[in-house]
Amino acid sequence: MFRFVFDAIVFGLTLAIVLGFGPAFITLIQTSIHRGFRSAAWFAMGVFLNDVLMVLLCVLTSIQVVANNERELLFFSLGAGLILIIFGIFTYTKKVKEDNFKSIKERTNEIIDENRENFKKDDDTPRWFVFLGKGFVLNILNPFVWIFWFSTVAVTAGQMEGNKLKILLFFAIVLGTSFGCDLLKAKGASFLKKFFNAKRIMIMNKIIGWGLVLFGLYFIISGFIKFL
Repeated sequence: MFRFVFDAIVFGLTLAIVLGFGPAFITLIQTSIHRGFRSAAWFAMGVFLNDVLMVLLCVLTSIQVVANNERELLFFSLGAGLILIIFGIFTYTKKVKEDNFKSIKERTNEIIDENRENFKKDDDTPRWFVFLGKGFVLNILNPFVWIFWFSTVAVTAGQMEGNKLKILLFFAIVLGTSFGCDLLKAKGASFLKKFFNAKRIMIMNKIIGWGLVLFGLYFIISGFIKFL
């Protein structure tokens, strides 16, 4: 049981590092700086709820796909692994220009200001559901998030032989760990903002790219091990 929990926590920490520095990360930090930790926490909750929904949907579908036999699991592991490797290579080679990076931050501020005008309260702060909804929508519109979760849940379901309770418990720990990391990011927003420049983001893209490639290789290797 200790190994089970430990693996889930490590997976959650890896998820927070590898996938936690995209557009949602920038928006989370900007929200925390401009609207405070509470608003950023609601944004993180929106991302978390979307991840929970996707995991539940993936659990219901992927178990039916991969639990039939080990050959199907092998093919699915190969497909998922290759997709992650392709995304990893794309992320690693992605160029970030300083002008583009500044425009992302400016656009984020514009979105927050637009929400502020539409949903402001007496204290001139957007309502909590604005940030909750923005986190949910930003995550659900990212096609890579869908690919990642379906691939991860499918391979995990195959390794756990379709045990729904075990799978749900595993991903509950994973998502809880990732959500806790997002709250820490929001809390340390002022510190993290100092690292917002194109050069450092390119370095982060390379780290994320390698992480995705390693995830892909792990899926492929685990599929062969299970099959053999």
